[in-house]
Order: sequence, then C-alpha cells, then structure tokens
Amino acid sequence: MTAKAIGVLLLDVSGPHLLRDERVITALANRHGYTLMRLVTIAHDTFMPTVLIVTTAHKMGASAIIAPSADHIQHNARAIAVVCDLITPTHRIPRTSPDRRGGMS
Repeated sequence: MTAKAIGVLLLDVSGPHLLRDERVITALANRHGYTLMRLVTIAHDTFMPTVLIVTTAHKMGASAIIAPSADHIQHNARAIAVVCDLITPTHRIPRTSPDRRGGMS
C-alpha cells in the first residue's frame, strides 16, 4: 500500500500556469512514492484555507501535502507540518507533531 497525499494550489499564485502547477504536483507525488488522492484549489475568497487543507488531508488519509512551490503554502507551513509532511520541489518538511503515527485526533 502506497502512502497518500493531497495537492494544494493557490489559484492567485498559479494564474495562467495552473496546468503546469498540477503537473508539478503529480510529478512530486510520483517521485516521492505517494498516491495523489485529491487536488485542493484555494481562491482568494476561500474561507479558512488552512482548515480546508488539513481537514481534506485527514479525510483522504494523506500523510503528505504537496505544493508546486512554497508560495502556494504561504504562511500555513507550520500549521500544515503539524499533521502531514509538506513537500515542494525544493523542500521536504517532515511532520512535526509529537504523535507521528499519522492522522489527526
């Protein structure tokens, strides 16, 4: 059984490069051995985007959240890393929660 991940895209950051960013997420998932379960797209008016990302990861059983660049995570990296590994093309931030068994309680 392979590990699961979700992808995260900020529409304002991707702009006209949405398809390229989707391909980057898919390639990163494949390179790191994850099955990509869902792609979460965040618009400028998305209510509580960090909660949406973390809740989606939990519902999908994801152990990683993948973004095409750090700009797509913005100020949410620390909160996301409490529940999942965070992967971008240039960084991999391991989950920081003391309960490393997986999932949110």
